[in-house]
Amino acid sequence: MSRAFRPQYGFRPVTLPAPLAMPDQQLDRAFRDPAARMAGPRPAHSRLARAAVLILPPPFATLFGWATGGVLAADGALTPADAALAFLSGFAVYWMALSVVSSFCGLFWRAPPRAHASAPGLRIAILLPMYGEDPAETIGPSVALLDALRAPGHAHRFSLHILSDTRNGRAALDEAALVARLTASRPDLAITYRHRVKNTDYKQGNIRDWISRQGAAYDAALILDADSVMGRETVLTLADALVADPGCGLVQTLPLTAPGDTAWQRLQSFASRVYGGPHGRGFAMWTGSEGNFLGHNAMVRMKAFATCCGLPHLPGPRPMGGVIQSHDFVEAALLRRAGWGVRILPEAADSHEDAPANLLAHLKRDARWCQGNLQHLRLLKVPGLNPVSRLHFLSGAMAYLGSVMLAVMLVLWALAEQGRTGRATGGTEIWLAGAVIFLLFAPRVFGVIDYLRRVGVPKGKRLGFLRILGLETLVAVLSAPVMMLHHGKIITRALTGADTGWPQHAHGRIPLKDLLKFHAAETALGAALLGLIGFGLLSVWLLPVALGLALAVPVSAWVSGPAGNLPVMRLSR
Repeated sequence: MSRAFRPQYGFRPVTLPAPLAMPDQQLDRAFRDPAARMAGPRPAHSRLARAAVLILPPPFATLFGWATGGVLAADGALTPADAALAFLSGFAVYWMALSVVSSFCGLFWRAPPRAHASAPGLRIAILLPMYGEDPAETIGPSVALLDALRAPGHAHRFSLHILSDTRNGRAALDEAALVARLTASRPDLAITYRHRVKNTDYKQGNIRDWISRQGAAYDAALILDADSVMGRETVLTLADALVADPGCGLVQTLPLTAPGDTAWQRLQSFASRVYGGPHGRGFAMWTGSEGNFLGHNAMVRMKAFATCCGLPHLPGPRPMGGVIQSHDFVEAALLRRAGWGVRILPEAADSHEDAPANLLAHLKRDARWCQGNLQHLRLLKVPGLNPVSRLHFLSGAMAYLGSVMLAVMLVLWALAEQGRTGRATGGTEIWLAGAVIFLLFAPRVFGVIDYLRRVGVPKGKRLGFLRILGLETLVAVLSAPVMMLHHGKIITRALTGADTGWPQHAHGRIPLKDLLKFHAAETALGAALLGLIGFGLLSVWLLPVALGLALAVPVSAWVSGPAGNLPVMRLSR
């Protein structure tokens, strides 16, 4: 059920109610949308990039696991713990190698010629879901986008729909009042506001509620997040792409992280703008029409999305059952299963989102994402899915399970070290360590090379670039063990039935007492590891992990502070 607040001014209906059925999908049988092209979507992937991504990582991972087993067996027979460590090492390295090959391919991406839609164009609804965010900061960018899209030069028609799931009644009235003032002052803009009394199924339920009531009046929907900022030409690129490829059901941008106000946000923005380019473009190259959906800053074909993406609740108790939380991956997979293409368009580059303000907020968001991505493991067996869609599901889960695997590997390595007699292994250990370091840092190196080539750094700003590059790398190394530990806790909570839910965004600087409480476990563990290393009971290879854990509080406190003079990376020449 939904309710619209209707103040004295504004709230002109853009269209009359136009219901569009969005039924639950059957996950126990294959499905094809009769409206999808019989020949399927137009192939959009690079065959060479896909071959490289699928062929190169497996033998490299196998060789790494075999070499690890050889090192562990240098003192004698391979124990079950040694065999487990060798297998886990190879499996973890596979995903790292996959990322490296994908990023390398992205260095060779070139923007294709842009298609332009002719009249009459598409009727496009801009959907802005809200959940307690600041109304002015959230609604303002979308109104500015709608205003920019009114300018001539295209055949599409746009309207803005603000879909509020805000739980606080006073805050919801403030949202409605703001929209009323906007519509009164700008009667030339088509803006509507709707507030749901009950936020059933979170964001996916919010979008589904609107589609079920209004969707038939539109050809497509631009789905935003509360922190989304997009440019006119990027939105038109998405719309024209849907017109040019009738077999495509969804086109996704690669959102860049906005600079923000805190050191954490500025560092995340640097990583997104410098390292993210090759990875995102490489991912687009090899996935082609089997791309993915990030849940926002993307455009969907309305009837295809309604027909194919109504998500049922998973059987069983929450959190592994119930509402599908990471709905975007699933919606992309179901569109592709039904015969529609899902494409990522790196050329639609004026697309932005915010990062969490600090490490704590980042980890709390990870808790929700992790819970949703673990649900994807239950969906690997859904009939009719494209193999690439299954790989998306598995890689999403591995983004968090990989942390647990790394923790297990560190424990097994520590146990293996206790029984070593010091027999030589021909330098294999050094080669293995070098391979891991290469895999960890290669995407970053590719990103720096790509950024310097495409954007460049003026002479007067090169020192600042090197400074933030060093700071981001240091913070990433120190915070990685903290994230590893918290991902393990998140996974354990999810598997034991603790539901994270969908918390509202938190802002502001974190008091020291809260930091001490939040990071107490990793601080104590880090101090213990440093002591064991100091007494020679653990390998010095664990020193980065021990330091990251022991320094969790000061690192977390610094990144939650103001960005200061950390530079903002340019986006173009």
